Amino acid sequence: MRRSMTLAVAWLVAAGVATVAAWQGVAIVTNQVTDNRPAPFEAAEVQAALDEVATTTTASTAPPGSGATTTTTTGGTTSTTATTETTEVEPVTITYRMVGGTTALRFTPSAVTALFAIPNAGFEVDVDADHGNGVRVEFESESNRSRVEGWWDGGPQERTREDDDGG
Repeated sequence: MRRSMTLAVAWLVAAGVATVAAWQGVAIVTNQVTDNRPAPFEAAEVQAALDEVATTTTASTAPPGSGATTTTTTGGTTSTTATTETTEVEPVTITYRMVGGTTALRFTPSAVTALFAIPNAGFEVDVDADHGNGVRVEFESESNRSRVEGWWDGGPQERTREDDDGG
């Protein structure tokens, strides 16, 4: 009986020490990781940033025929004009507002990159390199899929697609 009592007390002491050690580990991780992260963006801050990108106008000052690229983006409508004699091509940025979310792609002759991809509520986002120098951004939910593919082929090239899975 005495041996059983000693084992029970030893087990309780070991369990107490393990519990205290575990709580100390959690406290250390909490203080080092979660207490130092920045506050999340407010919805108004995200919308203001999206509006700023969507209404930006970028134009080259080079004369026609010098290889200049002009991109005008206003309220989600974008027109791009590029000439064929190029020495240095300016990057072209296009913002896409889709059912699944919003993304901006930056086009250059060497690569196309996604600057940001913000999914709407209920959607998940996947960004993949595509075509060697292109990119694909896909927003997916249980019932919808929005996709934009961008690549450079003598200038910015794109393909967008909205699918309703009927769900």
